[in-house]
Amino acid sequence: MSQKINFILIYYLIANGFGFSVFITRGIIVSWYVLDQTNSTLLVGLITAIPTMMLPLLSPIGGRLADSVSRKFVFFVARIATFLILILMALSVNLNFYSFIFLIITSIFLGFASGLEASSQQNLLIDILGVEKISKGNGYKELFNSSLSTALPLIIGAFLTILSSSLIFWVLPGFGFLALFFGYLLFKNFKPIDSEINSKKSFSEVTLKDSLIYIKKTENIWILLSLSFGMMLFWSFPQPLLSLYSRDILKIGGGGYAVLSGLYFAGSMVGSILITLSIINIRGSKILIISAFLFSIFVLLIYNSVSPILCGIFILLSGISHSAWWISMLVFLQTISKESYKGRVIGFYFGLLVSVAIGSIIGGLIAEFIGIRPTIYIAMGSLSLIHLLALLSSKFRNLNLSNKDSY
Repeated sequence: MSQKINFILIYYLIANGFGFSVFITRGIIVSWYVLDQTNSTLLVGLITAIPTMMLPLLSPIGGRLADSVSRKFVFFVARIATFLILILMALSVNLNFYSFIFLIITSIFLGFASGLEASSQQNLLIDILGVEKISKGNGYKELFNSSLSTALPLIIGAFLTILSSSLIFWVLPGFGFLALFFGYLLFKNFKPIDSEINSKKSFSEVTLKDSLIYIKKTENIWILLSLSFGMMLFWSFPQPLLSLYSRDILKIGGGGYAVLSGLYFAGSMVGSILITLSIINIRGSKILIISAFLFSIFVLLIYNSVSPILCGIFILLSGISHSAWWISMLVFLQTISKESYKGRVIGFYFGLLVSVAIGSIIGGLIAEFIGIRPTIYIAMGSLSLIHLLALLSSKFRNLNLSNKDSY
């Protein structure tokens, strides 16, 4: 890897990492703020999930942008928009001027910005490193994201002990500014080669209908996207429940909740290291099945423990297994998709993140009626089942990145 590419990759990792951290820290801050104001897990799930609810509206269009215009330009503009949105969010909450209404509005716009940039952000790695290094590239990206997401919740936890649940919102524009600054450095210094994939067609020529036909005809891609929807849906069932479980069962308060959230990303960091060092190899589809089953087991153990230490260990292990699943899924989709469809395929993938919002809402609602543990049993049982069903396809069972005929 040349020295120039090293610096470009570093700019990308930092800009993307702090952009990702905005979502993570926003989730923690908003969850605690809404719980503090309303004491409702349903509202926690609903308001926290708003950005992901917006993703399917613009992610497919973002995929068209990634297949037709400069990905680095889309990435940079999204950094500007996100920074401005976060300032407005912090202002509205701290001025206490229709704070819930403006929290919802700014969260909606945050989701729109993320939807438009998601495909360009992900496939920008291909422009920087090339598709043959995409596995390690995703490993680097998730490693950096996880490292930040491990440290930042600990910082947020410390701040929550000394700052109010509204004042803490000013942390978000700070992260947004760092993402913007390094996004500018990437935009200024990265010069893609003339044959860059996304300069070959105009926006009007890159249609969603064409990509849907391609996905339908490519069995492994629609199976992978179906698994993605299921994983995101049932993964998110526990998300609005951890704050309540931390407060009422584990008795560890806001700081302890932030620490547990950070341990999940510490696990993701470990999983990313294992993939980056090729200790875990992404080759056949079985890695998705194994990591999904392990994740389900660890989540069941989390919510059947009353020890904060044991919960922390199981959360760490769940982060490792989910990281292996997440990185593997991205590598499969980016590798087996044809060059002219990569942006739109990834656009549809990120559009499926709406299932995270749906799952958070459903998980919070069900838990209010039947309790936390039965809700977890339903989610993890369903998650395991859909991965078992994927094995009914011989094409999926034989999928191997070292054999193009298996795609």
